[in-house]
Amino acid sequence: MIRRTALGAAVTLTSAALTLVGAGTAVAATPRSGVLIPAQRGELLPTHGGTADSLNWSGYAVTPGSGVTAVSSTFTVPSAGLVPPGFAATWAGIGGYNTSDLIQAGISEDSLPTNDVFGPQYSAWYEILPASETSISGCTGDSSCTVNPGDQVSVTIDNVSGNTWSVSITDAGHWSWSQDVTYTSSESSAEWILEAPTVEAQTILADTGTTYFGPTSTYTENGTTYTIAQGDPTQIDLGTGVVNEATPSALASDGQSFNDCAYALSCPTP
Repeated sequence: MIRRTALGAAVTLTSAALTLVGAGTAVAATPRSGVLIPAQRGELLPTHGGTADSLNWSGYAVTPGSGVTAVSSTFTVPSAGLVPPGFAATWAGIGGYNTSDLIQAGISEDSLPTNDVFGPQYSAWYEILPASETSISGCTGDSSCTVNPGDQVSVTIDNVSGNTWSVSITDAGHWSWSQDVTYTSSESSAEWILEAPTVEAQTILADTGTTYFGPTSTYTENGTTYTIAQGDPTQIDLGTGVVNEATPSALASDGQSFNDCAYALSCPTP
């Protein structure tokens, strides 16, 4: 994901290796893919069940390997805490777990200043790798597509035909947006993720507290729609497995809902 970042003085986030330079100057960052980065280089990721440690993702993935033609998610937009300052993104997508392709859409929650604006910022976007994140605009009900913490957001990505995909985002009671995009997908996996995005180098996660995913978290494989639980999902922890930046809870009894907790020793099931 691309971020444009500014600070009044040079700041280095050592654990993220992200450097922001220039007094009052917006610095254009070089984007890197938003695919899962394993905590250990060359690590063989589990594909059916188990737990994966990642440097940028936290949440759940189902990995049938092919045939995933839709994903949907609802989640509550979390607040981006100021300590530690960082970036976060909450999204659903297809691909990217153990492949280089990824089509995704969701909300950014940033507590570091971007676009010369200070204070937490929230925005809706979609991304099709290797292209950069695209902020959405022209939403029905609110042309600015305004997002606030506590909003209930729904994301749906589904294959229309061939390489045409429909991407839809709705902020309940406020606005809706939909667009068709052309993309070649491996259709290999579906994900529901809280991410610490990459900006030149790997960032640290903004303190988003507890992010609630649900009540809808489904994917479609070969024409049949399933819940996360029905897909023999893999749990993904953001961290090295020792001290995690974010850890998802167990899935609730509906098989679709879970919490994702930042900087917490435990994460209760909703």
